[in-house]
Amino acid sequence: MIDAHAHLLPDFMKNIDVVIDNAKKTGLQAVINSAIEPHQFTFATQLAKTHPEFIFTTLGFAPQRIKEIPFEETIELIGQNTSIVAIGEIGLDYHWIHESQWRSKQQDIFKQLIELANTLEKPLVIHSRKAESDCIDILERFAKVPILMHCFAGNISETTRVIDLGWMISIPTAVVNRKKHRKIARKTPLEHIVVETDSPFLSPIPRKRNEPANIKYAVEELAKLKNSSIEEVDAITTRNAEKFFNI
Repeated sequence: MIDAHAHLLPDFMKNIDVVIDNAKKTGLQAVINSAIEPHQFTFATQLAKTHPEFIFTTLGFAPQRIKEIPFEETIELIGQNTSIVAIGEIGLDYHWIHESQWRSKQQDIFKQLIELANTLEKPLVIHSRKAESDCIDILERFAKVPILMHCFAGNISETTRVIDLGWMISIPTAVVNRKKHRKIARKTPLEHIVVETDSPFLSPIPRKRNEPANIKYAVEELAKLKNSSIEEVDAITTRNAEKFFNI
């Protein structure tokens, strides 16, 4: 099993060593750790060095925090960290950002980060909350690298577009209790799926913090939805993550 998207960062994970030990005991092969603000980058890259071949890093820009995060510093730091396995999460967020001028700014930043990924030849991990169609349009036009739609929640038409474009969809542990994710999981072929926890968010266990060890819940639920074995779902989603992140 590979957790394709988590946030193992000091803001949330005060007992980080215990969290990582739990993940290993559960049988995880790797965790893809996503830092999305500049003040998190050093911690994330150092964590990967402390746990080589288990923790891998992606660096991105949280679109929902566009009003607070210094973009110029962010893109400079991302460009300097060549050891990252992907750029992300990046994208658009229309759930939290409503003003047209800020949505336009989001799109400008999104395009710049896509261009950086093209230049560095790094895959992209995409945040598309309430902005799935615009994200797909921009990516289809500008991206030249592999795409992973993180915690994707688009409609069936948008899901079909993503599949037809050959991109990947990340199914979160919240699939156990959210109908929209189960619907997408049923629609998406296993060959296009990886699994994620989005720790510490989207816990499959009510009122408890999520962590990578819980990735098993996503695998088990996918096996039920696909009428497949846990072993097959584990093998396919793990292989997909290894290929996408080149790990």
